[in-house]
Amino acid sequence: MNRVEANDWMVIIALLNSYVFMALDIIEAVSGMGVHIKDIPPSILERQMKAFWLTIPFYNAAVLCAKASILMQYFRVFPTHRMRVVCWVMITFLAIYGTWAVISAFLNCIPVAKFWDDTIPGYCLNKTKLWFSNASMHISTDIAILVIPIPALMAVDLPRKQKLALMVMFALGGFVCITSIVRLVSLKTISDSTDPTYDNVGAASWSAIECNTGIICACLPTLKPLIARIFPGMVSTFNASRPTRGDTTQRNSDWNGDASTLGAPGEEHEYGAGDPERVLALVPNTSFRSSLKRWTREEEKKLAQIHSVPGPRPKRMTHPRPLPTDTAVPF
Repeated sequence: MNRVEANDWMVIIALLNSYVFMALDIIEAVSGMGVHIKDIPPSILERQMKAFWLTIPFYNAAVLCAKASILMQYFRVFPTHRMRVVCWVMITFLAIYGTWAVISAFLNCIPVAKFWDDTIPGYCLNKTKLWFSNASMHISTDIAILVIPIPALMAVDLPRKQKLALMVMFALGGFVCITSIVRLVSLKTISDSTDPTYDNVGAASWSAIECNTGIICACLPTLKPLIARIFPGMVSTFNASRPTRGDTTQRNSDWNGDASTLGAPGEEHEYGAGDPERVLALVPNTSFRSSLKRWTREEEKKLAQIHSVPGPRPKRMTHPRPLPTDTAVPF
C-alpha cells in the first residue's frame, strides 16, 4: 500500500518514544548506573535519578503503542467482525491503562522532585506495587495479543516451510512475553533496593530489550526484503509457490464464516486491504478455509466484460450474483 495507515503511525510513535527511552538509558549509564550509590557524587546522582524517573513513562508509551500497532494489523490479516470487536476492546483497554501508566509514572511522587530527593516533604506512590501492577498488565496483554489470532491461524492451510516461517514470527512474539517476565523478576530487585543505581542494571536492560523487541514484532511485515537478503533460499522457495491472480481471490473468504466481512477481490476493509499478505508478508500463498462460496475465475471474467461495455458504469458488485437453483457449485 502507498499510504501510511493507523498502525504505521502507532509504530512510529512507539519508535520515537523508544529513542527517548534509550537516550535516557545512556544518560543513566554515564551517570553512575551500575555503580554503588555511595561512590557517586551528589550532583551526578541527581542527574542519574532524574533520568531514571523519565525512563519509566517513555518505556510504557513505547511498549503500549507497539502493542496497539500489532492489534491494528490484525484487522488486515483477519478482517472479520469478531476480530474487529476483540481488537477494539483490547485497544480501548490499552488506551485507558496506558494513560494511567504514563501519568502515574510522571507523577509517582508529589512533588515530583521527591522521586530523586527523599529529603523533600511530600508523598510517593508505593513503587513496588505500582511497578509490579504495571509489569503484570504488560505480561497479560502480551499473552492476550499472542493468543488472539490463534483460532484463525488454526484454519490456515500452509506448506511446511511456510508454517515454519509463521512459527518463527510468533516465537518472536513469545520472546516478548519472556522478556516481560524476566523484567518482572528484575523489578523485584530494584524495588527493594537501598542501592538503586547499582541494582537498576537488570531492569533497565530488560526494559530496553522488551521495548525494542515489541517494535520489531510490529514491523515484521516490512522486513521481508531484509529476510530475503539474509535467507534468499527460504524466500525464493516461498515465492516459487506464489498463487496466481485467480488463486488470490480465495483469500477473501474468512475463517469464522462472517459474511458481513466478505468482499470482492481487492475490496478494502477497515485499516486497509483485507489481504493477509500485507501483514503476513513472510508467509505468501496463505488461504483461509470457509464454508462460504468463493469467487471463481468465471465470475471475475463476467465482471470484467460488464465493465468493458461502453456507457454508464454499472454499480460495483461486492458479492457474486446468486446462482440458479439448478446450477452446480464447482466446489
